[in-house]
Amino acid sequence: MKKLRSQIRNTEIDGFSDTVLRLYKDDALAQKEEFLSGLMAELDELSSQITSAILQDRALSMLDAADCERDEAIKTLGAVLGAYAVFPIAAKKELSLPLKAIYDKYAKAGIVTANYASESSMIESLLEDFAAKEIAGNIAGLEGVAEAIGAIRTAQDAFTKANDDYVKANASKSASASSYNKPIVSLVNERLVPYLSTMQIMGNKNCAGFAKNIEVEISRMNESIAKRSGKKASAESAKEA
Repeated sequence: MKKLRSQIRNTEIDGFSDTVLRLYKDDALAQKEEFLSGLMAELDELSSQITSAILQDRALSMLDAADCERDEAIKTLGAVLGAYAVFPIAAKKELSLPLKAIYDKYAKAGIVTANYASESSMIESLLEDFAAKEIAGNIAGLEGVAEAIGAIRTAQDAFTKANDDYVKANASKSASASSYNKPIVSLVNERLVPYLSTMQIMGNKNCAGFAKNIEVEISRMNESIAKRSGKKASAESAKEA
């Protein structure tokens, strides 16, 4: 039985470990083996940990993306108000001045460069300022301003949700996904594969079906990794050519 290739990605080893555990739980004969019982318990724990870590990593990526979206929404409002501030029609320009003064206050405070929490606080304050009754007419009289302000509200709400998801995912994470990759690969290659190979040689019927299924899954995963590595090598060769 071949070993699992070490170039396996975090998401791939997560899926592979889930498959191994599913195959084990569906195999009543394999469950009779005491060695496999302990080994699968270890794998189950590692699999749960890498799954949680991957979810947290994804949540962080989504949080970063949501922050970029709200930054862009803020910048768009600034661009709209900046255009009106130099508009050739005096009435439009005059309507924009108090709005631009509000925007400039937050821009000078570094609203788009502040940390996540500070930016959220400033955005809520900015939106509250723009909701003041005395400037409602100014906003209504300038096409696109209300929409730009609404886009900030939408982006901020999306960020809040992404932040909540990140907090939930982070609560169950103890390390990065990569830190669980090698231990899972090691468990499979240095303990599971040698054991199943030995049991196949010895003709252990309890392990026969499970060993065959694991062999198929390892081959399938190794082929997938090989194809990916081949495409990467071809792309690098094309760049050098």
